[in-house]
This record gives sequence, C-alpha cells and structure tokens, in this order.
Amino acid sequence: MELNGWYDTEGGAMPVNEEGHSLNEIVCRLQKDDEDFGHTDMDLELLLPNGDIKNVNSMVYRMVNDNL
Repeated sequence: MELNGWYDTEGGAMPVNEEGHSLNEIVCRLQKDDEDFGHTDMDLELLLPNGDIKNVNSMVYRMVNDNL
C-alpha cells in the first residue's frame, strides 16, 4: 500500500509518499522520522492494493493519539 499527501510542519507542508505493508507500519516510520507527524493539519490518502483510494486523515490521527 502507499500513503500519499502532506502534513503541516513549522517549515510548511511536508509531502508524504511512503510505501509499506500496512498503514500502521507507514505511520510508525513517519512518526519515528518526525514526532509531530499526526499532530498537525494533514491531507492523506491510502492507495490500497486493489486500486481503491481511501482518505485516512482521521484514522492516522486516532492511531497517533491513541499511542500517547
């Protein structure tokens, strides 16, 4: 699967284009790179293996904030 979009940083919008086996794997990797990931404004879409595209903003927010 592939996560595409952007999230806000102090320096402006940071593009996201990450591949992984699961959304959780991708989110963990992005959080490791930037602890603010998931805590700012974002627009993220997940490209599923079957070709469907799903908006995952609220899902990523919940994943990040449930791990606090």
